[in-house]
Amino acid sequence: MSTLIVTARRNLAQRINKLLVEGGEISLTPWQLCHVQGAVEQLEEERFAEGERTMSEAERPDLYEPGGYVAKELIERQRLIDQLTAVVAA
Repeated sequence: MSTLIVTARRNLAQRINKLLVEGGEISLTPWQLCHVQGAVEQLEEERFAEGERTMSEAERPDLYEPGGYVAKELIERQRLIDQLTAVVAA
């Protein structure tokens, strides 16, 4: 794996981790959790630029979250942490 890919992978994983784990006291909206889930999937698929963009939106719901958003399914924060851990370990 090239150095650029390793760096991009690490940076995106750290960004996701920062919001999910280190920001544990921050309550995330269903919209944010949906975006974080998308970013984890993009990390797994090595679509790093898209993942960075997705995380930019998740980190700023005040700018990007649509009013009246209703989640199709509830996403648990711990499930995302477990998914991120599995992706990073692979």
